[in-house]
Amino acid sequence: MPIFSHNFSGLLLGKLKKKYEPDPEPLVIKDSLGTFILTDSGRKNSYCGEVELLGISVSVYLETDGNDEKTAFASLQSLRAFVKNAAGWDAEIKRFAADEFAGRDGTIEIWGDCDGNNEGEIISKDEFMRRISMNFIQFYKDGSLFFDYDLDDMFTDHGLGIHANISGSIESCALWG
Repeated sequence: MPIFSHNFSGLLLGKLKKKYEPDPEPLVIKDSLGTFILTDSGRKNSYCGEVELLGISVSVYLETDGNDEKTAFASLQSLRAFVKNAAGWDAEIKRFAADEFAGRDGTIEIWGDCDGNNEGEIISKDEFMRRISMNFIQFYKDGSLFFDYDLDDMFTDHGLGIHANISGSIESCALWG
């Protein structure tokens, strides 16, 4: 009499077959702005890629509903509109963030980095705006945007999250991470 029942053997064989099946080919959007890949359409809801903006490489995520091309292309349209005025967006976001963090005297008190360097230092809004840089952008199919800005260790290891709309309105910004 065999040790494994027929059903259990079939289940085991099925698991072994799955283990050695190659991963499905990723879904790809190729555009003049870059290549965006949805590697596992069953779990992720964004095509991911890199775009050169303002002299730096920025990670870009294009929201989609599963593998629905229409929603991904709506997000791509928002990216295209953004790129046309990336410098203006960047300047406005930096200005908005500096205004949010500045005290009445127009200065910003930073926390310093994780090692306690620059702890409690006070800087100008201009210095703050010079030190922050775009890290990644999430483009949503409804035209909303989420920006992550690197804060150059001014607030330990936190980032700056900004919610906006492709129409040009910046809705909020806050430390995160």
